[in-house]
Amino acid sequence: MRCSVSLADLGQPAVDTISDMLEGIRRAERPAYSVFEPDIDAIESAASLHKDAEHLIVIGNGGSVTTLKGLSWLAPKWEGRLHIIDTLDPSYISRVRSRIDGKRTLVMAVSKSGKNLNVLESLTAFRGLPAMVVTSRPRSPLGMLAKANGWKIVEVPDGIGGRFSGRTASALLPAAVMGIDIKAVSSGMGEAYEAAVKEKDLLDLSGGLYLKERLGSRALFVPVYSRAYSGFNPLVTQLLHETLSKERKGLTALCFEGPEVQHHTNQRVLDGPEDVMTLFVTKKGKDGSTVQWEGAEGDIMLGERALSEIGGYTLGEALRCEYEGVMTHMRDEKMPFAHIQMEGEGPSDIGYYIGMWHYLAYFFALLRRVNPFDQPAVEKAKEIGQELRLKH
Repeated sequence: MRCSVSLADLGQPAVDTISDMLEGIRRAERPAYSVFEPDIDAIESAASLHKDAEHLIVIGNGGSVTTLKGLSWLAPKWEGRLHIIDTLDPSYISRVRSRIDGKRTLVMAVSKSGKNLNVLESLTAFRGLPAMVVTSRPRSPLGMLAKANGWKIVEVPDGIGGRFSGRTASALLPAAVMGIDIKAVSSGMGEAYEAAVKEKDLLDLSGGLYLKERLGSRALFVPVYSRAYSGFNPLVTQLLHETLSKERKGLTALCFEGPEVQHHTNQRVLDGPEDVMTLFVTKKGKDGSTVQWEGAEGDIMLGERALSEIGGYTLGEALRCEYEGVMTHMRDEKMPFAHIQMEGEGPSDIGYYIGMWHYLAYFFALLRRVNPFDQPAVEKAKEIGQELRLKH
């Protein structure tokens, strides 16, 4: 495994009390996303058609873009050149238009159903630019628009929902355009899928958190102490909310980046209602520059110590002290938490992290006996929104 999982501070009841239930879940039919193998060569070939693009605009909502938001960490040269349009806010869209003016730009519309009205509406703001379409239904409105305008259509499997589509062209095609090693990302996801059913760690973690929920912990606080992984917080939130929060069951996800989270949500978790359990996510390592100050030889004080007496450790070690400080506080207060520590932050590690959350959400839903793959409340709101548009 590319991570270690600790349940030592999660407390009682122990997952052994539901071992039979967990074993039944482990033996459940494998979901479609976990057995799908993407055609990496075909995806990279499609991406190469626009290898000279200076800017990439990806239009999509929810699972069509939440994975890409995290993957962008692997393409630092594209910072400021990747524009994800997941809003209809005209001010933001206008700002994106001004940034790409006169530059080689590719527009990529991503919608599995091809019927997402938000995507179709946003496309109208980028008329005249080269475009590609990612969909599972070429005969959908989006597919028909693509054919009418001569845009390339890249198909994705119809049986894999958006939030689980990280191993399809929905996420891998824009990633490939940005030069990300999508083969390694895909391999990492596949590795996580195999580990989920062959190892006990992720299954036990899902069981332990389920038991805590049964005792009243209805919110899951996920502080992520790594910029490489915090970009996936929207994906994790979506996976938890849409996959298992239905029929009045499920969790509220509080996913934030640490240590910044310590300056707002820690107050809620540590001193608010006692209905929260915590899952720390950290990255192994103590790298980074050494903490030393110039001009601190005088009487500059930090509390009761001179600033010149502090330092000599790396920024990585400082980050570790931050989250270990919170963990120690939680132990003192007897507050339950678990800990996932990732081994690295390369493309395969990132892929593993995505696949790990895919399976955690799936296990969570099976434990609660809800359908992991629908989201009825979301669909109803979309229908109402479309009906309101017809009144204009």
